[in-house]
Amino acid sequence: MGLSLTTLDWMIGGGALVFNILLGLWLAMRHRQSGSSDEFFLAGRRLTWPVVGASLLATNIGAEHMVGLCGDAYRYGFCAGAIELTAGFSLGIAVAFLIPYYVKNQVFTIPEFLEIRYRKEARLFFSGMMLVICVVTKMAFCLYAGALVLKQLLGWEIMPTIAMLAAITAIITVIGGFAVVAYTDAIHAPIMIIGSALVLIIGLHQVGGWDGLCTALAASPLPAVRDALHMHKSYTDPVYPFWGILLSSIYGGTFYWGIDQVNVQRMLGAKNLDHSRWGAMFGVLLKLTPAFIFALPGIIVLARHPGIADQRSIFVTILNEMLPSGIRGYVLSALVGAIISALIAVMNSISTMAVRDFFLHFRPQTAERTQIILGRAAIVLSAVLGAAAAYWVHRQPEGIYKYLQTISIYLVTPIAPAIIFGIVSKRVTFTGAAASVLTGLMLSGIFLIDCFLEVLRSPATAKAFFPWLHYTLTENYSYRGAWETLIVIGVLFLVSAFTKKTDSLKLAKTTIDWSAPREPFRGLVDWRLHFAVLMAITAGAYWWFW
Repeated sequence: MGLSLTTLDWMIGGGALVFNILLGLWLAMRHRQSGSSDEFFLAGRRLTWPVVGASLLATNIGAEHMVGLCGDAYRYGFCAGAIELTAGFSLGIAVAFLIPYYVKNQVFTIPEFLEIRYRKEARLFFSGMMLVICVVTKMAFCLYAGALVLKQLLGWEIMPTIAMLAAITAIITVIGGFAVVAYTDAIHAPIMIIGSALVLIIGLHQVGGWDGLCTALAASPLPAVRDALHMHKSYTDPVYPFWGILLSSIYGGTFYWGIDQVNVQRMLGAKNLDHSRWGAMFGVLLKLTPAFIFALPGIIVLARHPGIADQRSIFVTILNEMLPSGIRGYVLSALVGAIISALIAVMNSISTMAVRDFFLHFRPQTAERTQIILGRAAIVLSAVLGAAAAYWVHRQPEGIYKYLQTISIYLVTPIAPAIIFGIVSKRVTFTGAAASVLTGLMLSGIFLIDCFLEVLRSPATAKAFFPWLHYTLTENYSYRGAWETLIVIGVLFLVSAFTKKTDSLKLAKTTIDWSAPREPFRGLVDWRLHFAVLMAITAGAYWWFW
């Protein structure tokens, strides 16, 4: 089933999208104060907290997120939105322990911080790994997922759409640098929230309000439909085990929000630590909305049409049946904007790491103007390589696409403890960090082999090779990641205990001094108060939908 668009939809959707992009470019140019690399890669470190928070949300939400969460909620229930409420846990850890030391050392990239804390080898290894992950998984995933969504909605062919998306986003990022990324995100975030909220409000109205939705679900003869509004699933649930989801938000979410260059770059571009922290808390507030504005419409469709076999068509059903002409085009512009926001964020981060962590490592005296030119060249190259990787994904069996989403999770899980505990503890050494990362990579390699055996052969084949990975508490990726994290942390501290300690001057700049006095409470502007309120709201949401 394709999307039915009127002339009004095309006018509103296309007009809104073009206007938002041009406004983002204009704001980026208007606020540009110099032609320095600091300006191109971090917007001159002038971003205020509303821009930081809105950009965090827009970077996180792609088209597949909007469409996929709706479909998963239809298929599995509101438990599909459980992970959306966990950003507070991980961003709280990030702004309490990690971000202050990134800001203190005025780094451009997270790998740069690793050189200060450990050695240059750590910087090169992590940056190289993140560049590969960004191109092979993030860029390829964003391009292919975006093209797949547009094919389902509009009937556009996959590869021409991939090429078009790569070209458009590369041009935008080359022109505006990180500033256009941040300002475009800040413009797009409220549009995405308003458009999706309209979907929810109109849908609830059509089903008879909240009481009507609850009544319709309760009247269903199917247990899965009656329980659709419950977020808690048993720890044995193969897809959304509630406690597994919470665990993954701690080890995986902390990496995603506190270490991944694509997200952290927004906080590095803030005007000071206060704006980084306030922006992060604003991002947590905004991140509470997807569970409701993206997942609940899927529940509404479930109440009205419980027998749809293809969950990928749920979003099309919503747009066709629930939205009037004009609003349909507005929501479509939000969806395409989500694709563009996700892509320009990845492209800018790739260019920043490529120039700052590699080229300047070998040519440290490179002029500022040359750095910007190299950054723009890296953006173009990332678009080409990302499109090529997306083509490879397109040519593979459909199951490969699903498992590509887990590759980056398995690859980054081994690295997070070395960075987090490298800041938290002075006992951690470079040798301990290296040993822990290698141990984690070996475990992740086994997990990935198991995944690909399952999709390319059969689940039985995977179980025959790795039977210990197919018990209740080892089969779901969230449990595997938790076990891997515990093992990696154990290796990290065990090896660190018997190896050469880090120089005290390095530790003074990069690790927490637990004997120092705590930051005084600053009243209503204190980020810790904001965090406490947001966590209370999160706990209330989990309790209400338990």
